[in-house]
Amino acid sequence: MRNRAVALCGLLALAVVGPALGGPVTITTTGTLVSKAKDSLVVRIDQHGHRITFAIEPSTVLPEGLAAGRRVRVVYHPTGPTGQTADEVVLLEERAPKRER
Repeated sequence: MRNRAVALCGLLALAVVGPALGGPVTITTTGTLVSKAKDSLVVRIDQHGHRITFAIEPSTVLPEGLAAGRRVRVVYHPTGPTGQTADEVVLLEERAPKRER
């Protein structure tokens, strides 16, 4: 829970400070696509395992073959204290299963 609060505070700070520094803020993260709707994506983030919802706009670049369970990289920008809008989604190679010794 604490990690999530820290991450949200960081996003809020970027949303406020980024434009003041002279440009839009973009962030990149990786994870597994949980679901896709017409106007949003839900991704379980690798870093902390939480699910984050990303808004999809007409300008969002989406790959062919985007489906639940696929690994993705999302480039996004914050939209207010708790919102995120995806700018680009890229499919990643599947992770190889760990080998047992």
